Amino acid sequence: MNQKEALKTLLILLASLSWFAVARHASSHLTHDKNTEEYNDKSHIHTPKDIKPHTDICNEPAVCVPHVSCPAHVRKDNKTSCKAIGGRKGVCCTSGRNLTETFHEKGRHHVQNLDKVTLNFIAHHSQSEMAFLRTKETHLLARENNVLRQGSASYSHTFRNSRAFDATDLSNVFDVANKALEIAFATKAFKHRQGITNQQLELGMIQQDLKLSSLSEFCGRRPFCPPVLEKFRRIDGTCNNLKNSAWGGPFTPYARLLPPSYEDGIWAPRLSARSHEELTTPRLISTTLFPDEDIPNTGYTLLLAQFGQFLSHDITHSMDTSFGNGSAISCCQPEGAGALPHEMRHYACMPIQIPNKDKFYGVFNQRCMNFVRSLLAPREDCTLGYAQQMNKITHFIDCSSIYGSTPEQTGELRSFEDGKLIVFNDFGRSLLPLSKDPEACLTMEQGSACFQAGDTRSNQMISLVALHTIFHREHNRVAEGLQKLNPLWSDESLFLESRRIVIAEMQTIIFKEWVPAVIGDLAMEEFQLKLEEGSEYAYDYDMHIEPSITNEFATAALRFGHSAVDGLIKLYGPKKMEEMISIPEIMFHPARLRKRLFLDEILSSLTTEPIQEVDHSFSEGLTRYMFRGGNPFGVDLAALNIQRGRDHGLRPYNDYRELTGQPRIKSFKEFRPDMAEKLSKVYESVDDLDLWVGGLLEPKAPGSLVGYTFRDIIADQFSRLKKGDKYFFENDPSINPGYFTPDQLREIRKASMSRIICDNSDGILLGRQAINAFRQPGVPGNEFADCDGASIPRVDLRYWKH
Repeated sequence: MNQKEALKTLLILLASLSWFAVARHASSHLTHDKNTEEYNDKSHIHTPKDIKPHTDICNEPAVCVPHVSCPAHVRKDNKTSCKAIGGRKGVCCTSGRNLTETFHEKGRHHVQNLDKVTLNFIAHHSQSEMAFLRTKETHLLARENNVLRQGSASYSHTFRNSRAFDATDLSNVFDVANKALEIAFATKAFKHRQGITNQQLELGMIQQDLKLSSLSEFCGRRPFCPPVLEKFRRIDGTCNNLKNSAWGGPFTPYARLLPPSYEDGIWAPRLSARSHEELTTPRLISTTLFPDEDIPNTGYTLLLAQFGQFLSHDITHSMDTSFGNGSAISCCQPEGAGALPHEMRHYACMPIQIPNKDKFYGVFNQRCMNFVRSLLAPREDCTLGYAQQMNKITHFIDCSSIYGSTPEQTGELRSFEDGKLIVFNDFGRSLLPLSKDPEACLTMEQGSACFQAGDTRSNQMISLVALHTIFHREHNRVAEGLQKLNPLWSDESLFLESRRIVIAEMQTIIFKEWVPAVIGDLAMEEFQLKLEEGSEYAYDYDMHIEPSITNEFATAALRFGHSAVDGLIKLYGPKKMEEMISIPEIMFHPARLRKRLFLDEILSSLTTEPIQEVDHSFSEGLTRYMFRGGNPFGVDLAALNIQRGRDHGLRPYNDYRELTGQPRIKSFKEFRPDMAEKLSKVYESVDDLDLWVGGLLEPKAPGSLVGYTFRDIIADQFSRLKKGDKYFFENDPSINPGYFTPDQLREIRKASMSRIICDNSDGILLGRQAINAFRQPGVPGNEFADCDGASIPRVDLRYWKH
């Protein structure tokens, strides 16, 4: 390793889990107060009463945490190893699990400060760049080849992934994204003017506050919050943390575990570590590494994978860039003959090359797969720096997929009567309201059905629509129960209280059933993710932890579920198996839900059929026919995942191995022989390996569906979502303005996915459920039970009677 490579490796090791927030200063030496959200200097390091820090190993105030949970610059100051909860090697961390701990000035060298002349220069330069792009975009929009053709194989993916909530919202989104892009141009101008290195950008060494400059209008805006928090969390997720009021809100940046790897340090996709050439096209990696093999994992049901998609749509949504009028961008020549020339491409184009000898797409003469880069979001600290991608929806587990992420969207879903949501009454069956959007589904012909929910992707899979349906019904079921107990309550009170209960039920299901199934009990202990029991409150809230979804989680680790999908869904009716349906045939075509038996049939299949093993095998339904509509071919989801990781600047897999306390892979020979040979054909170096690819190839961690790298990234994310959410249902009255009483807490903890299904299916075919709907049914410890019996506990709403 030469000196340059050694320096780069060292800098990566020093990279903070929160360099993107480097100018954010944590408050300390304050007195705890419920209303002002102030804490003393140690109160942010909470430890459950049954778990003690390893003070015999770590000197106070340090506590022993997993590697991924401690900012790397803090870890540098204290290199003491320790045994973390669960027995795995950890690190003594002086910030506890405070992932936004500020990097102190004394440890920083060559911090760049901007004078007025330099600020004016880069502001003028960025304005000129934006003016050029707008002019070019106007010319491109006038050209037929640059607008994605409706009905093409990529249209369902690119167009629907670039949509906002409504037309007004689209304008707001573009305004935010353009501000972020202008900051990126300003950073580029400053880098060239001052000779800034990529490493200085990665480490946050440009610290100039832009609030007093002409670039201030491009900074992120913080919402106003009242000094005393409201009882109910806001629809848009803001004001959860009074000192950082924008945290968790829509149209804000993803967080990062490590700084991005951009070739120019700002936004250009990374190149090969060795030759500095373009990385291998994701389509070739997909066909080489991800064959279609039937390897079921009988320990878990298909519901685990489908619920994962439902959950991901509650907390993460990256939007593709589009033209200013909302038209989808085409990056390929007509009929997919190849990529458009660079001079004719939109700046957000990042097309996926299809090899000439591709055995599938070659039949259709396809040489290009459309891919458009994600929208950006302004940096919240109002500084120059690398590009950050935008999360369109709220980051919290707050059922935004049911209720929406803006008040306007929620208003469209409410009936404003008895606290209920609008339903489509289909001959006595309550379904989701019908969508008025002519582009929401493949067909809107008479007698068909296309549904509206809190998330614009709800019609993507018919099995996803089924989950939306039962949770939509659950809200109305709870509202009806509360109305009977409290007949004088207003519609507003009934709606907000019902929403609060359903969110708490969702959080219970996630932390009690879904997350343990994915990462295993050891990780649950190591990251202290287990819920309290009975009527006990939790005391692990940390006001300094930013709850935002990390880019690594959203763009790589959570996408482990794509490997677990079975390309065929077996439907079971009164006469056992009735038919098999292919996933591509039911995408954006949910009208089948109007069939009287279908909801129960699909729920029966999801809770009895096994998932596919999480590995390198992929259904051809996802790698050949995804989003195909009426076309003979679709797009390759595996290739899209790889390209999205590169678009978002995810670092190579090896860097995240190191972040999670594992040794770096030094040779492809460390993989099994057949895989090592394949990897060497598509990657020039082990340091080029994409995070999503490496994570899937990694051996499973004990008791986990995934390897240690994905396991730790997933566990870290849910630690953020639990410990950084003031409104998390377990939090005690001094923390949570909308706290539950001890009796209500005890009832909420009875919630389960099986009970949600029992209470909200049509009940025609479904009368029994296994206790845990995500685990293999009908085995000791997870026997089938009658929905009407007591084996599947109910949440007793009588404790909400006022």
